[in-house]
Amino acid sequence: MQKFIYLLLVAVLPCTLLAATESKPVPPFINPHLADSHYPATHAYADLTPLPGPLARSHRLTGNEVQWKPLGPFNTFPQVYSGPYPNGKRVIWAGGYDRITKLDAYTLETLTTYAIGGNTFYDEEETRRYVAEADKADDNAHKNWIKFWKDEPFRAAIALYKIVTKDNHLYVPHWSEGAFSLREYAEVDPTDPRSKIKLVREWKVPHEVSKSPLFGMQMTSDGTIVMTTQDGILIAITRDFSHYETVKLPMQNGPGETRDPLSSFVRNSISTDDHGGIYVVTRDGLNRVQWTGTKLSLDTADGGWSVPYPNGLGIGSGTTPALMGWGTKEDHLVLIADSNANNELMAFWRDEIPVDWKGLPGFDRRVAGIVPINFGIGKVEHNKLENALEVYGYGAFTNPTYPLATEPQSSPTMQWLYDSFVTHVPGHEPLGGAKWEWNPSTRTLRTVWQTQTNLGTMICMISGADDILYCWGAQNGEWTVKGLDWNTGKINFSYTLGKSQRFNPFGGFLIINPDRTIDCACAFGPVRIKPK
Repeated sequence: MQKFIYLLLVAVLPCTLLAATESKPVPPFINPHLADSHYPATHAYADLTPLPGPLARSHRLTGNEVQWKPLGPFNTFPQVYSGPYPNGKRVIWAGGYDRITKLDAYTLETLTTYAIGGNTFYDEEETRRYVAEADKADDNAHKNWIKFWKDEPFRAAIALYKIVTKDNHLYVPHWSEGAFSLREYAEVDPTDPRSKIKLVREWKVPHEVSKSPLFGMQMTSDGTIVMTTQDGILIAITRDFSHYETVKLPMQNGPGETRDPLSSFVRNSISTDDHGGIYVVTRDGLNRVQWTGTKLSLDTADGGWSVPYPNGLGIGSGTTPALMGWGTKEDHLVLIADSNANNELMAFWRDEIPVDWKGLPGFDRRVAGIVPINFGIGKVEHNKLENALEVYGYGAFTNPTYPLATEPQSSPTMQWLYDSFVTHVPGHEPLGGAKWEWNPSTRTLRTVWQTQTNLGTMICMISGADDILYCWGAQNGEWTVKGLDWNTGKINFSYTLGKSQRFNPFGGFLIINPDRTIDCACAFGPVRIKPK
């Protein structure tokens, strides 16, 4: 049987013509080894969905239009969704910091919880009290609560990237007293969504491989798990942990700081294609590592390559590589933002470089296009991006992560945490967003439209069914969800949630569900909106 998501993609995506050409986009590769669901892994399918989202008129959401599940800090970064059980039900797998929790995907009811231990456990009452106190602090919540979290962001970041497989096994990195590992969780009864969770196995990273935390994770087209360490080791491991291979990613000046996630050599997740290509951005360059089925290779004869990019700020790109183009007659590209004070969007040929491609002056020949990242906010913009690009056909979108100036903090991660408390506060909003498009005829990138609204510090999601870009943001000091026309950038509708920190996405993910509801992988537990 063909996969649920594949059928939807095939049905929806080819119906939309690209603005730059008359060709039709080919759906992204749907990995048959991942769960048969709309969101089986972090950054699933370039944050593009064939599912339609809500289209209700703009209004303030009230009553049962908003649902919050207080799972405690960082436990939905993000949640991933299972395939169907024999009874047709699906579950949400959440957690990785202090617990693993299964929620009913339709009601958000807690079905069962597995306590991990080793970290502070926040129950629902404590989480509600914490958020209530943060709300009472109002716009000064960032000053009152920054010390409270202390080491939590570092530990929680380890479990940020997770996947759920076709047999409903959850794989998530783990940190325990300085030791780093990959854990596999499953169910005592795999036919029952209410079944208890069990820890199936754990693979501890050997010290001779790395003493640095695991971070990005994905799955290759043959079902092999691939993940990186923050100091630049790429690992491929079988799902039963019986065999692993490693390769060290090229570096120029050493791995640097690994204690702080946003200062590490590798600080983004990875992407995979349908031919064993693995794309990893480091502080020094963008890499394609080829998984041959038996080894990880950077050898050009196997299809591997490494290309530097501008790194004026010295901390590297903040964007997970985004793949563009899937058809045999389409250009195959991989996109990142560079690391200059004024970011540029860069496109690279991800497999064979066209023989007639002459290259761009001053860049490696693999660089296919480069365009400034401007949102039309002012004459001079300093847009340091940490949000991955969302891709639909030859179009790509992103929004800024950091708000307008706040007080300096001790590290990039603590700065992000501090800033995240105030992204809804007037005067501190991260304003802007832009869509770019690759023109295969002229082989150039161009800006299609810009917006000056606050779209928050969150990963947006594109609905191919509606040609709508759904983004979590803020307006007039209150959290909002906005629907933007993918072709024009016009705001078609806006839903107002309120001012509470329960709605704070903290850089999380927006996910569209099959019933037209929207889930926010928010910092204190998932928030579901279902506009009438």
